[in-house]
Formats: sequence, C-alpha cells, structure tokens
Amino acid sequence: MDYQHFIWKETSPGQYERDIDEAEQSYTSLAKTWEGTGHTFFAITACIGVKVTQEEGANSQELDGKVDNAFKYAWKRLRFDHPTLASAVIFDTATKKCKKVYKSPSTESDIEAWMKESFKIIQNGQSGEEFANSDPPLGAMATIYLVKPPQTSSGDVRRDIFFRSHHDIIDGMGTLHFLSNLLRHASSAFAPDNQTLDWNFGSEIKNLSPPFRLAASLPASPSPSQLERLESIRAINAEARAENEVLSLPITSKNIMPRKSQRVALHFSTSETASIISKCKQHGATPTHAFHAAIALALRDIQTLDSEARPARYMTYSLLNLRNSCFAPYNTQQHAAAVYHCVSARHLVIDTAVPAATEGEQKGKNQNPEEFLTALEQVKTYAKSIKVDEDYLSIVPSLFSAVTPPYPEGPSPVPAPNPTPPVSLSSLGVADHIFQPRYRDFEIVSEPWVVGAEYSTGYGLFLGTWKGVMCLSAAYNEAFHEKVELLAFLERVASIVCEGLVVDRDE
Repeated sequence: MDYQHFIWKETSPGQYERDIDEAEQSYTSLAKTWEGTGHTFFAITACIGVKVTQEEGANSQELDGKVDNAFKYAWKRLRFDHPTLASAVIFDTATKKCKKVYKSPSTESDIEAWMKESFKIIQNGQSGEEFANSDPPLGAMATIYLVKPPQTSSGDVRRDIFFRSHHDIIDGMGTLHFLSNLLRHASSAFAPDNQTLDWNFGSEIKNLSPPFRLAASLPASPSPSQLERLESIRAINAEARAENEVLSLPITSKNIMPRKSQRVALHFSTSETASIISKCKQHGATPTHAFHAAIALALRDIQTLDSEARPARYMTYSLLNLRNSCFAPYNTQQHAAAVYHCVSARHLVIDTAVPAATEGEQKGKNQNPEEFLTALEQVKTYAKSIKVDEDYLSIVPSLFSAVTPPYPEGPSPVPAPNPTPPVSLSSLGVADHIFQPRYRDFEIVSEPWVVGAEYSTGYGLFLGTWKGVMCLSAAYNEAFHEKVELLAFLERVASIVCEGLVVDRDE
C-alpha cells in the first residue's frame, strides 16, 4: 500500500486531494448506497443550546445581530482551523476510486459563496430539537444552522446550534470537540475586547486532517499472526450467532422506503444519575455496561412468546473512540474534523431467555435484580476482553472493509429494509469533560448531543451525561417506528437499570 496517496497534495492551483481510507470509504459507500432515499445515511447530527443575557437598557435588535455575527465569525474561523470540514468525498471516474477534495478559497467571494451554502439562520418558530426532527437535507458540505427558538425571556437571546455533516468528514466525538471550538471562537468575537484574529486562507492547508491510517501510523496490512487473530474472532462471532435466536426488534411497518430520521430522549434526575453511577461503581461496572445489560433484557421483553420458554441472545458491538491512539497533534481537538473511531472486533453476547406465554404476565413488570446482575456480569467480562492495542489497531481497516458495501457508480435501488433490526448503544461519556458551562457571555442552556441519522429499521441509542444529568436518547426512522414506541422502550430500559441496581426512581 502506497501511503503517499493518503497525504494531501495540490493537484491544481488551490485544490488539494488525497485518497480516503477504509473508515471514510465505509461511510461514503453507505451514503451512496442509500442516496435514493433523498437522505444522507448516518449523517452526523448534533445540537447545543446557548443564551446571552441582555444587559439592562441594551438594544435587543442590536444584540441579536451581534450574536449572529459572532457565530458567522466563528464558522469562518473554523474553516481555517478545520479545513477538512469544507472538503468533500467524490468518485474519480478515471481511477474508479473515491478521494477527498479540498479547495482553498482564493478570494473573499469564495468565502462568501461557501458561507451562503453552509451557514444558515433559521427563524420559523421551531427549537433546535424540532428543527432536527424535520431532518433537513444535507448538501455537499458540512452545514451549521443557527436556529432562533421562541424567546422565553426578554432579557435573553437564545440560539440553538444545529450541525450536520457527512460521516466521512467527521465522527460523533469529533463533533462534540468541534462544537466546543465553535463556542470558544464565537464568545471571543462577541466579547467587548473582541479578541478576534485575522488569518490568511491558503495557509490553512497545514490544518487538513489525514485519515486514521496515517494519524495512527497503521501498518499497511496486519501481520500473519494478527490476521490469524482476526479470523479467530470472526469465527467466534459466527459461532455465537449460529443456531441461536438472536434478539431483534419486532417490526410491523409495511413501509419499504425510509422517511425522516428522528431523535427522542429520556433524562434522569441528578439524584437518579448519582445513584446509578454509585451503584455501578459498587458492582465494578460503568453506566454503559449497565445500559447494555438493560437493553438486552428490554429487547427480550418485547419478543413474541411461545408456549415454552426459549433461550435467546443479544448481540451487538462497542463503538471505540480511537483519538487517543493517534499521534500528536491528531489526538487533540485540533483535528476534530476527522473519522477516528471503530467498532470492537469481538461482539458482545448476552444470554437470556424469552419466557413462556404462561409466564408472560410478568413480562414488562418489575425486573429481577439477580437476572439483571447476571447480564451485567456478561457485559463486564466482555468489556475486560476489549483492548485497544497494536493488534487491534492493525485490523481496524479490515473491520471497516467487512461492513462496506460496493460503491455504486450510478443510480442504484435502495436496499430493502432489514427484517431483523438491531439495537445498538454508543457512549458519549461525560460532556463536561469537553464543554465548559459558559464561554464568556455564552451560557449553555441545553445539553450538547450528537447522533448518526437513522435510515434503517433499527434503534441507535446514545448515553451521555451533562451537568450531572444522564440522558438516554435514540435515533430511529419514522417510516418503521413511532415515537410512542421509542419512548416506551427507553423507559423500559431505564426501569430495568434502576430496578436491577436497586435505585429509587423520582416521582
């Protein structure tokens, strides 16, 4: 493998190109495969709400414009800091390969054209959450929407920042770091001392992010022993699935074409959050472990019952943030606009049992703590086996390639809906480790969140904490599932966690 192809090179005046690696290719191919839906598969979708308090006697209209201008400055500045954000992946018909292309702006009109395409102000009475669920189409480049929600106080100016990008440009954790950088620059531009800096486009090229292969200095291919380990893991995964009932979501929808991706969320109180964390520590577990166990049991609870009880398995993966495996400076928020993550090689397997119909009256009622702890122990054992080491990193490209569909060069039919939808869980961790509560005059008033837009039949669940409040959210597609169904599932997962850990729910 010629790694020179992964280095950004100027191919014409001001235009830079490089090959994409397996991680980027996977998301590019998925987006192209589902292009016929009119949506972008796994589009990164994120939101955060902020407010600026108006000083007494200040001109509200002037303040409103000043806030907008601060974010316009920040967006332009991030074009310089993270130019990969303004790149696009295209298919080269000559080489039959996808490549990432970035065009450096040479004039102010170039910048303005990009701003017109990628920076939009929304004032239609919706909040950022409501606008997100309208699922606006994604253009060629990452886009930021400055949503002006209805004002709740005459003394505050509110903005919900809604961000969308192709997943081959940025990932979830990178997006959270990126939004933090955005708030930092916007608050500086808004401040009375106006600590803004001038910059010259053309020199931003040094900030273009490499693919994960280069950022982590991966070998061209795994060693024979590493390949043997990969094949062993694949055999273990296949054996775990073979001749076993693998739990999936019951699906009754007759729709064959996805519609809008939606997000719903369930929040725990600060006392519930603290208790969950404390009880998890007592069991040597993390909240992510506990919620994985609960998802398995909640999924078990919604299966069709037979006359006799039957064994079943929940199978999924862990999503691993690999930024810490990159070399400096690629392991910092300086390279937020990049795809530096992967799934675990070995699947998580939780064994459980679907009860007989005669026992079904208890289904969906109180969770037996002993049963929950048995599932939790399976998750803990699995988690201890996951190691991000040299052997694992060497097979990351292979893991992406294994789930990458062939890139369709022309129009192609949208894949049929998956009849056995999975439920996955991604851990966003503690957002307080990335965001400050305030960035000068900008105060965060609604939690930062990020999801991958869902156009398949499954649920994508996300777990994170902000200001001591834990949030379990889900992305789903409205063509296959209803909001009330998702909320009931999230509530069942929450109940299983709390009952299993013996945590009292607030009234």
